[in-house]
Amino acid sequence: MAKGRSDLILRDRLQFTPDASGNQTTVYGRFDLSEYVSTLERKGLSIKEINLMLRDSEAGNTGNFNHSQSFSQNLSTTNIQRSNLKVYATTRAYEDAADVGIASPDVLHIETWSTYLGPAPVTDPPQTGSTFMYDNHYTYPTDSLHPDGFPVVTDLLFGVAADSWSLINDKSIELDVMIIAEPISINQKQLTEMLVQGQDQ
Repeated sequence: MAKGRSDLILRDRLQFTPDASGNQTTVYGRFDLSEYVSTLERKGLSIKEINLMLRDSEAGNTGNFNHSQSFSQNLSTTNIQRSNLKVYATTRAYEDAADVGIASPDVLHIETWSTYLGPAPVTDPPQTGSTFMYDNHYTYPTDSLHPDGFPVVTDLLFGVAADSWSLINDKSIELDVMIIAEPISINQKQLTEMLVQGQDQ
């Protein structure tokens, strides 16, 4: 998205640590916007774009997060293994990330990573004793979910959850966030709607 003259670029770094099995129950990090929003002064931000980057500070010289190899080296030619990771931005604290989708109220941005490891596809001639892996990364961005920008008068929450992402077990994973937003004035109708939504959380 083209950056407007009044747009702000805001950055923060959050962290989470999956357990020994690579699981992470739903946890939130807070992106502080208090400098730019105020219900009393009717100041808000229109969130136009959110960019996320996962980082593994223990990953050698680059710190690159390993998106495609979420399993240990215990490969299987018979059993199917799956791992999943979800990160999303919201103004509503959902209890469980499994309830969050693009139709969920107050959700601005969602990214998901999924990896499959299991028997290789059927081939001709057959390949016995081989494994097959694929990974998917889907982004449901703010400018698609809310094309006109998403008005906020509170801090943003970034939710994270993971299942069986074994290569990041017991590691502190960093989530870098960059937000592009425009300062706006909030009218009384918008403010009332936001406060009502906030009471539903």
